[in-house]
Amino acid sequence: MQWLTEKNYFVFDNVSGLGPCDVIAMDKRGKIIAIDVKSVSYRKNGSVIYRTANKQQKCMGIKLLMVTKEGKCYFNKS
Repeated sequence: MQWLTEKNYFVFDNVSGLGPCDVIAMDKRGKIIAIDVKSVSYRKNGSVIYRTANKQQKCMGIKLLMVTKEGKCYFNKS
């Protein structure tokens, strides 16, 4: 993912397409972050649908990386 590489992470993709995370990111010190990428969704009234990690993802410390329709990325605070 371009956003992560711009933040100086090495990015490793989930080649199987299965599992609780989409990518693994590693910084230059070797710190690893497991990430599930989600699109920001909106209700009909325009309000954002807040997403949280599922139980398994929470236990595994997986972070949600939200991507807006404009392409802006941010980590969910959950």
